[in-house]
This record gives sequence, structure tokens and C-alpha cells, in this order.
Amino acid sequence: MTTKNVLYAVLFVLLFVACSKDDTQDTPNTPEETEETEEELNLNNLKGSWIRIASSLPSNDGMIVEMQDGQGKIVDKAGSSFGVGDIKWKDIKPESQEKYRYEELGSDARYYSAAMELREDDTLRISVTSSGEGSIQKWVREGEYTPIADAGPVETQELSCNIKEETVLKNGPAAVDYIVKCVIDVTAPLTIEPGVVIEFTENAGLGIYNEGTLNAMGTDNEPIVLRGNSDIKGWWRGVHIETQSVDNKLKHVTIEGAGSNYVYCCYQAASLYLKGAKIALENVHLTKGKGIGLIASIDTQLESYSNITIDTHDSYPAEFNAEVLSGLDGMGSDYSGNGKDFVNVTGAAINNQTTWYKLNVPYLLPAKVLDVKSGFVIDAGAEIVFNENGGIGVYSDGFLTVDGNAGAPVVMRGQSPVKGFWRGLYFETNSLNNKIDYLEISDTGSNYVYCCREKAAILFNSGKASISNSTLSNGKSYGIVAKDGFKFEKYAANTITAHDEAPLFIDPSVVGLLDGSASTYTGNTKDYILLDGGKIEEETTIAATDVPYRLTENEVLDITAALSLLPGVTIEFDADSGLGVYGSGSFNAVGKAEKKIIFRGAENSQGYWRGIYVDTNSDDNIIDYAEINNAGSNYVYCCDDKSGLCVRAGQMKIHNTLLANSGGCGIFVRGGATFEESDLTYLNNASGNLCQD
Repeated sequence: MTTKNVLYAVLFVLLFVACSKDDTQDTPNTPEETEETEEELNLNNLKGSWIRIASSLPSNDGMIVEMQDGQGKIVDKAGSSFGVGDIKWKDIKPESQEKYRYEELGSDARYYSAAMELREDDTLRISVTSSGEGSIQKWVREGEYTPIADAGPVETQELSCNIKEETVLKNGPAAVDYIVKCVIDVTAPLTIEPGVVIEFTENAGLGIYNEGTLNAMGTDNEPIVLRGNSDIKGWWRGVHIETQSVDNKLKHVTIEGAGSNYVYCCYQAASLYLKGAKIALENVHLTKGKGIGLIASIDTQLESYSNITIDTHDSYPAEFNAEVLSGLDGMGSDYSGNGKDFVNVTGAAINNQTTWYKLNVPYLLPAKVLDVKSGFVIDAGAEIVFNENGGIGVYSDGFLTVDGNAGAPVVMRGQSPVKGFWRGLYFETNSLNNKIDYLEISDTGSNYVYCCREKAAILFNSGKASISNSTLSNGKSYGIVAKDGFKFEKYAANTITAHDEAPLFIDPSVVGLLDGSASTYTGNTKDYILLDGGKIEEETTIAATDVPYRLTENEVLDITAALSLLPGVTIEFDADSGLGVYGSGSFNAVGKAEKKIIFRGAENSQGYWRGIYVDTNSDDNIIDYAEINNAGSNYVYCCDDKSGLCVRAGQMKIHNTLLANSGGCGIFVRGGATFEESDLTYLNNASGNLCQD
């Protein structure tokens, strides 16, 4: 008879005596007194010394706790960090004859809520609410358990194909402790102790699901090894985990020779497959795999991840959902030496804030657009490679921070170094965290990111962003496109080269935010900054760059605010385009003798573009040290005469300027306008030099 059953009998006798005839004249026990007596008797069930024989922290197994007066005191600390005399269990309160609530002393010297269950086999089972190590324990009475010097198997044991009860696999003297000849379905806690070696026959495997957990905690000196029983790459299936438990832990574990097939239909073959699992991975080595090393699907939670080595796999070392990548430890792990040395990225969206760190292999993005709808940070030195027609789009509540530096720029490139291999980047959010610094981006422009915008390495559709110290090269289309409604928070020291279209195609509202000659734009098929017509409605200053600005065909740039052009600026005009100053606008183009401001046609042809029109009364309307060439194709606003410069009303001052090759007059001044001129040069103007009415 167990101790617990003996105590039940004692309780029954005591209750019977309490109700006997001799006691009928005594005052009956109050309910409170009866409850207190039952609690004392229930606590008596636990009296004596208990030895811990199994737990999710094997190093503490062998500990002895003496139970007395409602608390448990450590009398043998075994391999734990506790001290003899520490109160391991306190404030024990029975919930029934078999179940108790109490406070468990953790290794951090804090107490945690816990539960005990005294089972029919006289074993004590403990579950601690905390997610720390050792949260699951099994205890037996001292004297009724004799520890074996080596509790592991003396000879190799075959494991069952179903593990439905809590199981501990121990290290024994055998070279191989266990053999697996099937796919084991683990639906209960499974603990593998340090030093255990498990071999798998051809196409066998290990799967953790339902209530199953895998706690394989090896050590540096005693790693846990899971391998095929034949030294052939892809001999067995591998390990599949799909449970969300803090008890899923792999530390100092080697998985070797796996990847013959999926563990559960019909996933990809991998040495270790995490299907939405919660797990800690530390010092894990995946090697000699036929498929992918490590796969982590969406909703996988990496509780910890460090010092992972994945080598000699036929495919990728790892394949992660885009949002899981935040859990990686950057350069702390090694993914080199595989058939495809990339971390393959899956998933079509980033819905939760995510950071990608520098790895020792590039990230490889799929052949589709990755939708960024939350925060996305790319750390210095990270390299991202795009499959054909891939791209990144930032919208909704998303932002993209490219956080490179001079010594470790972020690299984005196509898998093949071909112009237009992938799409590029797209922004339409108003976040101040849209920052690009030290980015090297190449091989873009295959298509728009979102329909139906221009093709570009980077398209800023709306909102705001910063870009600095970045190089854009080898693009099939534009370098940067910036649309109306977008603003640069910062634009500095960028290089755009080797693109088939213009390096910049921007709305005029953005042009004043450029940094002039601090950025470079040469080496493209079309070496000019293309202005997309439109308006200048805020005070703007345009600085000279190493290429001209060019206004698109048949567009008039409407200036209704103060516009200043600095010395050296060159503006080219496509056919029938022009520039008009009206409303509250002013036009100040003051160059220098050695650095003139140039207005000319995109083709050197008489009367190629419309000209400049002014009808505002600003003192800042000044043209000095300039050239106006090839204008006079048509009026700017209906229906004035054709000319290089038309002063319809207000005032205008022009000095030291060449007016040449106009299709009409060099200058046309309407009556009533205030016009001041000196040191002008006229050449080949079809309708005369200075025309007035």
C-alpha cells in the first residue's frame, strides 16, 4: 500500500471516532477546524525526503528535498546552483487530496507559482508556471529509488514510433544509445540528455506536434548527435517541430545526414523544419544535408538563436519567412559551404517590425514584390540579392531604414548582374524612418513595383524619405523617380550612373531639395535631370549639378513662388516646353562671368522651345550673366508673341546676357511693363532682337 493510501485510511478512522457516541456532548468541530485538519493531513502526504529523478533541466536531477511543516528544504543540491538549507518549496496549499499549489525557488533566487500532483504510483509531478529551465520535474521518495551509476542504455535501444508520455532519453555506455526505424510522432514532452547519440535508418525521422516538446540540451563536452545509421547525405528525413512551447530547446546539438524527404506531408525536405514553432536554438550544427539546412515558416518564434552552423547541404543553408529573420544573430552564425550560399527568404509581406542583420552569406528574395507594411530595418553590411523581377514596396504603415555606413554599406543587387534584372524599391509612406544611407543598389528597372508607375531603381511616390551616401548603378530605366507629393528630408552625396534613362526624374517641387554638385549623375545614357513639368509653389533654389536639368516635352513650368537659380545652372528644354512666372512668383537667375546660367533647347535648333514668360512685379525678377538659346517656338501663355524672353507686365531686369536663335524675337516687352537692360548680346533671332509694343 502506498503512503498516500495509508493516510487516507487514517483520515477515515479519525473522522469515524470524531462522530462516535462518546463525543455526542462535545461541541462539534466548526467547518474552519475541520478544513484545517484536512489540510494538515493532506500536507502529511508529502512528508519525508524526495529525490528529483527527471526534469527539463537534467543537471539538477538527483537533488533531495526534505518535506516538513509545509515546506521543502534542500538537503542535497546535486548539480544545481542552490545551497543546502534553501527552501525550495514554500507556502504549500492543498487543492485536493492529490493536488497542491505552492511557490518554487528558481535559480535566480526568486519564487514562482507552481503546482504539485501526488500520483497513484507515489511519484510527485511538478509544473512551474515560469518558462525557465527545469519547469517540468518528476520526484520519488528517497529510499524507494536507487540511482544507477549510468542510467543510459547499455546497448542500443530501438525507440517506439509514438512517444505519448513524458520521456527522457539518457546517455549510456553504448556508442549509439538509440535507433529509430520510422518517423517518430512525439506528442508529449521528450527530453534528450547530454551525450546521447541517436541514429536513424533510411527515411526515418522525428516529428514534434500536438502536446509534444523537444528539449535536447547538450553541452560543449557532451553534444547530442542525431544522424543516419549510414554515412550518406540525405539518408534520413530530419526533425520537424510545430509546437509553441518554451520547452522546445536545442543546444549543442548536431543533426547530420538528413533531408531525404519531408517529415510530414508535404513540406520541403530539411534537416530541421520549424513550422510555426517556438524554440531556442544555440550551438546547433546542421551538416551533410540533401535539402535545405533549416526552414522556419511564418509564426516561428526564435526564443534565442546563436552560434548556428549550417554547412554541406545541397540546397540553401536556411530558408526563413521574412518576419522571422529578426531573430538571427548576424555574424554569430555561419551559413557558408552549401550548394546555394544564400539565406532564402519566403513570404510576401512584412507585417511586424523586422530587422535583417549582416550575415556571412547574402539574403535571397523571391521573384515577387515584398510588401513592407511595418518597420523594416536593414543593418550595416547586409547583402540582399533579388530573384528576377523581385522588388520591395513600402506602403500603409511601413517604413524602410537602410542603415549602412562607409565601411559596411548595404548592398542590393540582382542575382545576375544584368540591367533590369529586378524591379527596385518603392516608397509611399510619410514616416521619418524612411532613411537610406550608404546603399549600393544595382541591376534594377525590370518593371514597376506597383502599377503603373515608372520603372526605377528607387521610386518615391509620396510621403517623405532621406537618401544619402548611396550609389545607384547598372539600371535599365531611371535611377530615382520622385513624384509630386513627395519630399526629401535629406538628399546628400549620392551617385547615379550607368542607367538607360535619366539618373533623376523628379517633380519640380523636389528640385530645390537636391544638394547640387555634392552628388554626381554622369555615365548614364541620358545625362540630365528630368523635370516632370508641373509647378513651383514654394520658395525654391536650384543649384548647379554636373549634368543639366531638362524640362519634359510640351510642358510649361508654372512658377508662382520665388525661384532662384545659382551660378552654373543649365536648364534644357524639350520641344515646345517653357517657363512661366506669374501670380506671386519671381525669377532670379544671377550667374557669374565665369559661371553663367544657361537656358537652351535639348536640340541646338532655332525656335526649339517656347521661352521664358514673366508678368510679376517683383524686384527679384533679374537675369544676369546668362544665355537664352533656341527659344521662340510658340507663346508660353496665349497669345503673346514668340520670343526668348517675354515680359508681359510687372518688371524685369536683364544684364550681361546672350539671346540667340529665337524663332521669334530675342526679347518681347509689352507696354506698361518696367524693363531694364544692359550689356545684352543678340544673335540670329528670326523676328528681331528687342520687340516692344
